[in-house]
Amino acid sequence: MDNQGKLLQLFPTSIMLVDMAGHPCKERALEIIDETATHDHHLLSNGRSDFDGQGGFLYHPELQELCNDIQNHIRKYSTLLGTFPIHLANNWFNIMSPGGVVHPHRHEGSVVSGAYYIRAPEGSSSLHFSSPLKPLRMNEVTQNPNPLNLAEESIPVKEDLMILFPSWLEHFTDKNNNAERTVISFNTDYSRRSTRI
Repeated sequence: MDNQGKLLQLFPTSIMLVDMAGHPCKERALEIIDETATHDHHLLSNGRSDFDGQGGFLYHPELQELCNDIQNHIRKYSTLLGTFPIHLANNWFNIMSPGGVVHPHRHEGSVVSGAYYIRAPEGSSSLHFSSPLKPLRMNEVTQNPNPLNLAEESIPVKEDLMILFPSWLEHFTDKNNNAERTVISFNTDYSRRSTRI
């Protein structure tokens, strides 16, 4: 070992970005979204959702190919994370109006969660992640922000971007600046509950 010291970057949080551009189900998915009844949701201000906590928009028979492709990306991500196999569980969509905000939350009871920005014109609000270490680092005063000390990080969203992340990672948005930001969100579960530790 050299006398400069060796830096180990322990306990990283891995997030996967997927380009879904050109997906053959996109236009039909948008039609179904526009035809589906929506309602208010307590985590969403100035927007609407079809969330019911049970089934899922992605299980529509005409969206089977989209559902399968999302499952394949979930499989790749879980392999990178080294988890037991996981599968798509409940899913829903949210539509944000101008000034809309998603409040800070995490996805209880899920392993990996995802957000697919099927409609996100310029001005769509970014997705912000909060470090789970933030409350434990109350005595650290930093002068040079970098991945080792960030309390929050934001990912600019654009149309056709899908983001996969650990469900325990708290996330939220800033104010949305357009009327069409539409995201398909989903949770996952272990393929065999018997493998849960």
